[in-house]
Amino acid sequence: MPNETIPEFEALLSRDARRMRPSPIREVAKIARDPRIVNLAGGQPSAEAFPLEEIKGALSELVAKLPPEVLRYGLTAGDSDLRDEAIRIMAERSIEADPEEVILTNGSQRALDLIGRVLLDPGDVVLTELPTYAGAIACFRNLRARLEGIEMDADGMRVDRLERRIARLKAEGVRIKLLYTIPTFQNPSGATLSPERREEIAKIAERENLVVLEDDPYSSLFFDDKEPPAPLAAISRRTVYLASFSKILAPGLRTAFVRGPRELVRKVELAAQASDLSSGTLDQRLILELCRSGVLRNSIEKARLFYREQRDYLLKALDELMPKGIKWAVPKGGFFTWVTLTGDINSEGLLGKAVEQGVAYVPGPHFCVDGSNAGSLRLCYSEESPKRIKQGVAALSTAIRFWDLPSTIPWALGECC
Repeated sequence: MPNETIPEFEALLSRDARRMRPSPIREVAKIARDPRIVNLAGGQPSAEAFPLEEIKGALSELVAKLPPEVLRYGLTAGDSDLRDEAIRIMAERSIEADPEEVILTNGSQRALDLIGRVLLDPGDVVLTELPTYAGAIACFRNLRARLEGIEMDADGMRVDRLERRIARLKAEGVRIKLLYTIPTFQNPSGATLSPERREEIAKIAERENLVVLEDDPYSSLFFDDKEPPAPLAAISRRTVYLASFSKILAPGLRTAFVRGPRELVRKVELAAQASDLSSGTLDQRLILELCRSGVLRNSIEKARLFYREQRDYLLKALDELMPKGIKWAVPKGGFFTWVTLTGDINSEGLLGKAVEQGVAYVPGPHFCVDGSNAGSLRLCYSEESPKRIKQGVAALSTAIRFWDLPSTIPWALGECC
């Protein structure tokens, strides 16, 4: 039987299911699987940065002495020893936590969904950066939240725009529940929220009775000697802090950790019980061994050097090859830079030409809750080799120069993927 939706079942789908849309990044990734296409779209860590041999060794040792409890259902809150390691990691980031405030989940995307389910009713407002992580947009939209984007600059979310938007929404009488932010080496812009703005946002959250959801996958991957500013969770107890091991070990080890107010974390645990019972116990025990043996710490140090070089390869190629008028951010950590096009060039319309030339990226509107930033795009430098990065930038430059010529690929993510 063909693997496709049978038309007569369409009427049986829930309203939420009818609202679901594919991830634009994963749709572009289908095209980027072609080895002829340079993938500057996806946000995958590089396999070169994985501590592969150390993981193999730790896994062999774990299997050799495999205790039976590792193969049983685990605690919904996660392995207690790994939660202690997460608390130690957060302490290094100036975040205080106790075990009752911490839960492990099957990746950070799963945590976003659980936190959203605990906090949001249909119509509740979520404030986000503009642009922001496309996976968070999809998650909150699936929960029927109302998303409001707050403009950014080089220092992150603009607090003056945030204050103005909150005042307008309060005048409408809508309920603002959550402020979602990636304050450090943001996806997709690469920007970092300044310390002063972190303090201001913490005060606003307290005054307005908001929960701040701080998504922090990249802060370990800083490229300068100076560490990034302290997380919002170190400033405000109104913050739910979310981080994972995906970017610093390997994304196949599906484990993230959440720290938040005890009563909220308890509700997240109950939501997880009804959803997936427990996180992967084998993954968690392997990560614990990597933490205790020092592999995690060494992996972070190597990853910083590796991704800094990757960033530098991309910036050098942009400097050498981009047409006049094109601008881009210089990130101080993480995986991404944000490119601003010139004139009337539309990043969605340009994508077909870029694919023809041999490069894929993600257009700016797919990171924006209001569909704005048509003249911007995200480039990811984490995965491709230096040679391929330069090849991809050259292809993008050619596509920009050919903007006024018709494309043979009628490209729109919602239409041809």
